[in-house]
Amino acid sequence: MSIIEELENSVDIVDLVWKYARLKKVWANYKSLCPFPGHSEKTPSFVVSPSKQIAYCFGCHKWWWPIKFVMDIENCEFKESVEILWNLTGVKVKWFENMKDKEVIKKEKNLYTLYKDISNYYKSSLKRYPEIQKYIKDRWLNEESIDTFSLWYSDDWVNLYNYLKEKWYDDEVIRESQVFLDLGNKKDKFLARVIFPIKNHRWDIVAFAWRIINAGEPKYLNSPASRIYDKSNILYWLFEARQEITKKDFVIITEGYMDTISLHQYGFKNTVAVSGTALTEKHLILLKRLTNKIYLCFDNDKAWEQATRLSLEILKNKWFEVNIIVMDWWKDPDELLKSWVDFNVLIEKAVSPVVYYIKKSQFNIKSIDDKKNTLKTILEVLKSYSDNIEKDFYIKEISNLLDIPTKLIYDELNKIPNKKEDLWWEVSLQITSQDFAISYIIIDKNHREQIGRELVFLDDLDSILKDALKEDNFLNNYTLEKRELYRWLALEMEERLTAFTDDKIKDDIKKLCQKINSDIFKKESVKLKDILLNDKNNLEALIKYNNLIKKAKEMKIV
Repeated sequence: MSIIEELENSVDIVDLVWKYARLKKVWANYKSLCPFPGHSEKTPSFVVSPSKQIAYCFGCHKWWWPIKFVMDIENCEFKESVEILWNLTGVKVKWFENMKDKEVIKKEKNLYTLYKDISNYYKSSLKRYPEIQKYIKDRWLNEESIDTFSLWYSDDWVNLYNYLKEKWYDDEVIRESQVFLDLGNKKDKFLARVIFPIKNHRWDIVAFAWRIINAGEPKYLNSPASRIYDKSNILYWLFEARQEITKKDFVIITEGYMDTISLHQYGFKNTVAVSGTALTEKHLILLKRLTNKIYLCFDNDKAWEQATRLSLEILKNKWFEVNIIVMDWWKDPDELLKSWVDFNVLIEKAVSPVVYYIKKSQFNIKSIDDKKNTLKTILEVLKSYSDNIEKDFYIKEISNLLDIPTKLIYDELNKIPNKKEDLWWEVSLQITSQDFAISYIIIDKNHREQIGRELVFLDDLDSILKDALKEDNFLNNYTLEKRELYRWLALEMEERLTAFTDDKIKDDIKKLCQKINSDIFKKESVKLKDILLNDKNNLEALIKYNNLIKKAKEMKIV
């Protein structure tokens, strides 16, 4: 058996494809919508055969085996696809290793391998401290949870640094990890804390969270953002929870790592956590592959009440069925579970967004003014919902809770003026207009010509959009996270664009480019004005500002 055959046989193609598509078991095989950009469909035609280790799309009329699937879905070369599978399986491809001397290995060490090696160090540290193990168990975590969730410990000032140097890491890469306060004293900034490794949806360790052992602030610390860690694109424990999410067809989203670990320990293995943020557009792209049912279960305090509201805002009109698990008097899910409360009952009693808003308003049902104010607030939220069936469902809930006839509620709703209709890409709060332009190019390279023609300030575009306007394989220059984000964003767009005519798409692109032009103009003009306010004799800034205004007037941006 060749090393490539050994590698492919070590991969479960169902697990592999599950990272990119929402699979459902049909007899001996699995089916899903085709995960490849360019193939928009409503009926699943993509079939995965675990017994044959192949996938086939009846729409594309193409076959895939593991390496070929990774090459096409990641848009990468053969060597990179082998390395991706190598990381997944642990099967080493010897002819890769033999080609590399120590100097090459030293240069190729990156943040992914660095975090993996740091994890190995932290893991070995915990074994040396029985008192820390006892502290973790006193938090009601059993041995299985400690092992499953890889809870570790940071114990030493300089040994970690020395350990990494022995592994051939350059100071530049070590500094980029931001694990040390500075490389002068070589002190691990998370010394004497319990470690939670944070993984992306491919199971790579990309960051850490740390919890202080005794009293002190801050209780938790997270890795700062890096080239491979963007908390708006990471859901804690998503990779491990994905099969259970698909099986149960809903996901529970908590605020903290301990909440998620506790829920898993009590059998709710379809739970994930945000990393100190409300839900984002990028999170929804990841979740949509697995389910369209979301249960929010954030902490019971003011900060996370606001996070719930922000999450509900971004979930609006995204075709998710959303419920909120109400915590009543418990601080968080971890505390609730330790009170021996049946969490299934809380899931069954979870409320819709409208009921949540009404409950949080704490209105007095006997007060007419309270009723009127509460109704006005809720209807302003409801007015922005696009689905009439969803609106009708919520109006009936409002009627029952406020004891107001549905006809009267409809009359009041119709009195609220319609806001300016947003283009669908304008309601995406976490993804920029330039990101959507890039996705248009991924969907159809023919869009590149119109986008290039409509954009005015080409020199001021994001580097990735510049590349997209020049090269067909521009995504190859970026990280796997970037590639996956843009491919799934393209799929999301394709689903929406199926109802658009060609003329409607051209008009949409034109408006999108106008927004990009306007955003760049505002940003650059403010920047140049600031320069001129501080230095009126700056001739270069003055010329740039005049050229900017001239070009903007020519293109009717101002």
